[in-house]
Parts: sequence; C-alpha cells; structure tokens
Amino acid sequence: MALTAAHVAWTGPHRAGLRRHRDRALENGPYAMPVEEILTCVHGIRSWRAFHGGVELVTDTLGAKYAAEQGLDVLYDRVDTALDALDELDIDPLFYFAAGKSHLATLRRAPFAVIDTDLYLRSPIEGLDRGGFVFAHWESTGNAVYPPVAEVPNQGGADLSRWVFDTPAANMAISVFLNDEHRAAYAAASMEFMTGNAAPSEVDPLVRQTFAEQRLAPAVARALGIDLRPVTGRFWIVEAERWDGPPHAGLFHHTWHHKRILRDHPELRPAYWRYLLEDLLWTFPDTYDLLMSAPGLGECAELIRRTRRDLEADGPSLLDWRKR
Repeated sequence: MALTAAHVAWTGPHRAGLRRHRDRALENGPYAMPVEEILTCVHGIRSWRAFHGGVELVTDTLGAKYAAEQGLDVLYDRVDTALDALDELDIDPLFYFAAGKSHLATLRRAPFAVIDTDLYLRSPIEGLDRGGFVFAHWESTGNAVYPPVAEVPNQGGADLSRWVFDTPAANMAISVFLNDEHRAAYAAASMEFMTGNAAPSEVDPLVRQTFAEQRLAPAVARALGIDLRPVTGRFWIVEAERWDGPPHAGLFHHTWHHKRILRDHPELRPAYWRYLLEDLLWTFPDTYDLLMSAPGLGECAELIRRTRRDLEADGPSLLDWRKR
C-alpha cells in the first residue's frame, strides 16, 4: 500500500529552553540533532520510501533552516513549515515537546503516517489495507509514566468522558492513521487536552505528553470502534523497564531506549554510531556522500569512512538481528 509519511520536527521546546533530548553536549548550543538521530533520520526516510512511499518534513522556520544546512531537505518530497502556527497556541512546549505531531494530525487527512526521526523500518508494515490505527507497540499502564486517568493533570478541563481507556498505551513512534474519523477525533482531543494545561503539578511532567498521544489515540479508537494494531507484539513493561514478547529487531529499530544510556555514558556513543552506520550503509550505500557532507556528522567523518571500507571488505560485523 502506497502511503506518505511525515517526520515532525518542532523546535518550540528548544526555543523555550528544553534542549533536544536533554543532551548535555547540546545544552547551550543552537538547535541541532545529535549524531545518532541524524543517522536514524536519514535511514528512516530511505527505508519508508523503499517500503511504502513518499516522506515529508513538517517543521517550523528554524527546523527547515537546520534541515537545509545539514543537506537533509533534499531527501524529502517537501518541507512544510506549518508548525510555526503552534507558537500562537496556548500549548506549553516544555510539557508538550511532541505537540507538533498532534497538530499535524489536524492538518492531514487519513491515510497518512508519522514516524519519529529516531526510528527506521527494517521491513514493510503489514496489514495496512485493513484500515484502523497502526502503532509501534503496546506499553503497560498503571505506573509513573501512565498513571490512572483520574490522576493525569487536566487543568484545561478537556472532556475525557467520551473516550474508552481500557487498553495499554500505544507507543506512537510509528503512527499510521488509516481511518479519517479516528484521525480527526484524536487530533481534536489531543489539542484540547494540551491547551491551557500546563499549571504546576506533583505529577511527572512527562505524564501529560504521553497521555496526549499514547493514551488518547487508543482511547478514541476504542470509543469509535476502530481497530487497533501494533506493528509488533513486543510489549514494553514500563515499571520494570524491560521487554516482553517476540523480538522486533527485524521490523524496526528505535533509538528511544538507548538515549538515557548515551546521556549517562557518552563514551559509548562512537560504538553506537558504528552500529547505526553499518545498518545504514549496508542497506543504502548511496547515502555515503550525504553523510560525509552533513556538518552535524563532522565529528564522525573518519568513522563513516572506516565503516564503508570495512563493509566493502568484510560486510557487517554488528548486525546480529540479520542472522535471525
């Protein structure tokens, strides 16, 4: 099934003081993606295009400028700065760092997909012709990240009584909206919840963002009778911080669970860059010139050169998932 996907890059959180991924190396610098996310971003565009169709970048003026500076803009079918409009809304970017994804859902009609810039596919997503709502995987609720609905701050007074909160949370690093009624209702509910809902609370600030996406999207689908399907049966147990269920490595790679490790142990970054480079250059060797020309990858230019040489001589050495 041909399907357009979007990368969403809202710089509002950075401009408000929330540095990208709270990355210490970028704490006081200009807006930028860490090396590992530039690599996953490139891989994400190329893999989606190989499996499903076009890819656009939905961002704001600063995000478009950064993409052009890095040479990433040439990979997209188009660059849309529609997220400039978010600055005019009463949505606090320090709480809702991913509000750009919800805003985009108000602007597009189904079918369309959103994929996070820190994720790339390794195989096509199956069953898209069945409709419904497709997302990355389930996550457990009843914990500090996903507390009971009654405990979620709702200072804007959003009406949550319409929705059915009887499922786990839906990780939306992959979000495929195949039903337009669901798309429209979810987008409206998410924007309503975020608007004017940023007063101080004892609840972890992350709770509001995760609720605005990963609880509301399945709850709206359940109320409308829309089919819910994860890409993988892999299940993230939040309170134990571990996976359960079948391996998903052959389906997609997501950097999210590596970010805290990399923040706490920056010395591990080059090894992880090597892993990502092997996967990218082995699958899409023609990305080499773009990687070498991107200013944000300058610090690993020698690693890029060495990785290509090693792949040409011996093939990949770190991609164990390919052996399964």
